[in-house]
Amino acid sequence: MPLRLSVRAQSQSQADWWDLRLEYVYQPRGYGKMQDNIYDYIAKAALAQYDIAEGERYFLGHSESVTFCIKTQAEKFLLRIHQLISKLQGDVWQRPEVIESELLWLTALRHDTEVVVQEPVKNLQDRWLTQVLVDETREVFYCSLLHWIDGNNLNGQRTPEQAYQLGLLLARLHQHSSQWQLPENFVRPAYDKNRLQAGLLALYPAVLQELISAEDYKTLEVAAYQVQEMIETLGQKQNVWGLIHADLHEGNYLLHNEEFRPIDFARCGFGYYLYDIASSLQYLLPTVRPSFFEGYQAIRKLPEHYLQITEGFFIMALIEVLSFHVNNPQEHKWISETVPYIIKEHVHPYLEGKSFLFTKY
Repeated sequence: MPLRLSVRAQSQSQADWWDLRLEYVYQPRGYGKMQDNIYDYIAKAALAQYDIAEGERYFLGHSESVTFCIKTQAEKFLLRIHQLISKLQGDVWQRPEVIESELLWLTALRHDTEVVVQEPVKNLQDRWLTQVLVDETREVFYCSLLHWIDGNNLNGQRTPEQAYQLGLLLARLHQHSSQWQLPENFVRPAYDKNRLQAGLLALYPAVLQELISAEDYKTLEVAAYQVQEMIETLGQKQNVWGLIHADLHEGNYLLHNEEFRPIDFARCGFGYYLYDIASSLQYLLPTVRPSFFEGYQAIRKLPEHYLQITEGFFIMALIEVLSFHVNNPQEHKWISETVPYIIKEHVHPYLEGKSFLFTKY
């Protein structure tokens, strides 16, 4: 029996805030195909609310949001239906105020800097977000439209020169963040000591599932406590804390004519600039990390003892990644194999006061 849906687009902004909650998601047989059909309807309803020519629609994927490439005769767009693939990641990312704030920073970056980012498109009601209500479930989906930017993801490891360019890129983002006057009602999550604690707690079920040993988890707890103490000493002054990308790995930047272009700001939030650096360094070989710092310092000065601080945030970023993937059964093997290595090569040296950033991947 074919699925029949009635959908209608709404443009008014919803001010409700939902509680952050954790729940397991049950997907009955045939759920995936049904969802694909729903998302196609939602995409069509959302696009009707924009002043763009009708074009071809291509499904791209579903992670932070459901994404489609929209190709008209004149240009291409990225349509996002803001629904996380797992509600275990928290509804905070789906709040309209939070999504709109991401779009406001993208717009400012596009107009205030030379960094090429995906510029958001307003709908016919002059709003950044378009609501689509699915009548059958009464569920509201928030959608946004971005201009497409050209570029390619890179395979293999970055060269020292590319690491240098990535350092320049992150420094430019931080430079804008430190000088930008935030709009009213600008809301994004914070990468602070509370988030570190939440990430550690989210990781605990892996102990019960015997993916992580109790001993290794205890070691992570000790390291997290030390990082939290470090955070206490840093404060949140303008030169160390601000709006950060927080997820600038190889899948979230494109290379176009030797120029790096950041994409996917869905995880941007307030945090320490050195945390943003540490998060990016996870995905670079130790041998090219010095080049990254050189590129960054060509634009922005790093604070005293930046290496030790970055290594603390490196541990925090690792916990963030592990907690993000812990509820995905497909990542369980990777977690069980990775945590012992992290404990040995990163956490133990950190707790012993030994530097590891330029020697361990």
